[in-house]
Amino acid sequence: MEKFTPREWQDALISTVSKNLEEKNKIAIEAPTGSGKTSFILYLAFITGKKLIYLTRTHNEFTRLYEDNQKYFNIPALYLYGKSKLCPLKERWYDSEDDGQKNVCKGCPLKDKTIKLDLKNIRSPESFLEDIEADSTELIRQDVESKALGRDTKGNLVTIKKENVKSYCPYYSVRSNMADAQIIAMTYNYLLNPSIRFNVFHGTEGEEMIDLNECYIVFDEAHNLDSVIENFGRTLQIKTVEKAIDMLVKDFPIENYNSYDRIEANLILENLLSNMSSTRGTDSLKLFKFSNDFASRIANLESLRAFSDEFEEKNENRPLNKRSRNYLENVYNFLYDYQRMENGSVYSTINNPEKKDLKLKLMYYDTSGYLSFLRDNSVIFMSGTMPSVDHISKVWNMENVLYLKVDSIFKNAGGLKQYHIVNGYTTLGRYRENLDDWAEMLRKYMQFAIDVYSKSDKSVLVAVPSYRILFGDTYTKTPGIGNYLPESMRANCVFENKKISYSYIEKKAKERKIIIFSVHGGKLLEGIQLVNRGKSLISDVIIAGLPLIPLDDYRKDKIKYLEKVLKKNAYNLLYYEFALIKVKQAAGRSTRSPEDTSSIWLCDDRFDEPFWQSNLLPNTK
Repeated sequence: MEKFTPREWQDALISTVSKNLEEKNKIAIEAPTGSGKTSFILYLAFITGKKLIYLTRTHNEFTRLYEDNQKYFNIPALYLYGKSKLCPLKERWYDSEDDGQKNVCKGCPLKDKTIKLDLKNIRSPESFLEDIEADSTELIRQDVESKALGRDTKGNLVTIKKENVKSYCPYYSVRSNMADAQIIAMTYNYLLNPSIRFNVFHGTEGEEMIDLNECYIVFDEAHNLDSVIENFGRTLQIKTVEKAIDMLVKDFPIENYNSYDRIEANLILENLLSNMSSTRGTDSLKLFKFSNDFASRIANLESLRAFSDEFEEKNENRPLNKRSRNYLENVYNFLYDYQRMENGSVYSTINNPEKKDLKLKLMYYDTSGYLSFLRDNSVIFMSGTMPSVDHISKVWNMENVLYLKVDSIFKNAGGLKQYHIVNGYTTLGRYRENLDDWAEMLRKYMQFAIDVYSKSDKSVLVAVPSYRILFGDTYTKTPGIGNYLPESMRANCVFENKKISYSYIEKKAKERKIIIFSVHGGKLLEGIQLVNRGKSLISDVIIAGLPLIPLDDYRKDKIKYLEKVLKKNAYNLLYYEFALIKVKQAAGRSTRSPEDTSSIWLCDDRFDEPFWQSNLLPNTK
């Protein structure tokens, strides 16, 4: 373990931050990528001894916390994963992605079996996940072999000799160790979703395990909060409704269930399917309106709930390999939430661009409602690209906020970025209407990337607004920037896709300088860190088009809602500010230490507009 020496800004701000947290104030820290935000939080935990709830958007982001903790502090830390990831009895899951599957733990003999974890010697979060699941699976195998555990006629695992059982539940073991951890890392939804929050911070008997008032709560990459909360609502696909109808017909045939409830449940499902099937899906969020007949019919959902509950009972009495997902419950839950929805509405989009498979989403306008429980807690929001003070106070409705912009107080805390506006380029929608003009624009973007690469000291990162602009659209036969890559450059280029790994890109960048084509909102711009001996391997970032979010029905409705609540213009807070964050986030990939310098090329004529001149950075050229 190395000795931790705080950087200048960390040492200067630690007492101010800890004092404000003790007074239950909110802290917003904007510190450039590579300036040491994570090590600062660990330093805070080390100095104060307070318990930290550390929140990230995805489990992948646990890694930086783990690495810095192992390197400098070795504070007892726990990494929380969901039931579906930790459960060793995969046969109990009808849908491996359904972490909220009802009654999955009911009757499980391992639910109350937990072990003590050595929180100072846990391997990386990924290895811990693999190790604890493998260990539990092996102990189950041994217990079955020794006849301490067995299987009943339905295939359920059951206890035979309780005193000889060595197996345990990984999920409940992790939860039972939360009180012993000084740092508990989890994803946003574990804290922000009210029902999940109660389950996580309370025991199986409802007793409080962790008092949040005694913790420091830290949101890492807090610029993601709005988009995460917007998508908390349930979704419903056409195929789910179709399977619910099939389930009703198969498990509750009309000849055996000739009742008002059976007829009503069928009418609700058929009417819902008709409403969805008659709507043409698009890849943007369009306001969805149910027919008046359907809206009045779902005023009472009791018939649907009754058959969902009865199916659940039937399911539990079936052999494990004959059980199936309760699609009736999925439909019921969606409609139940829709009926009670406030400050939001239902929107349609497509689940599969090629199949045009319609999907409904419950989307919320009010971020502050999910954050209101934090008003009396000690909270840190941190990011390399924090939303503005106005956004935090107005959209999140947070009071007593101390906003610390590290790079403004301590110059070049995260390296030096020089911004340049490059005219003659744009990804503005109307330029895509003429394929010849659009093709020429894409060629120009590719040529500019190659020209910058030819003069760059290190690798070049190209950030594009969308996958459609990068790769084109086969459905509309529209080209993308990638279509104009010369064959001679192919060996020196990497394109973001779902399968590409950080290690592959890092290996190539260490061998020679490359061009990395990425997408705003994709995994590369969210987390890629290309370094060699602490220095960045990227010297230039090209912002190939302004990354504005689509101004679809949902975005327009949310802006209208907030303008009504705030009684002021909310356009910049919810539209331009999002793009500003994306630009700064991409730029931040190029500096990993105070000694790094980089050039940021803003290739879109719209960067010449007043908002960007005044809000981007003072060293724009």
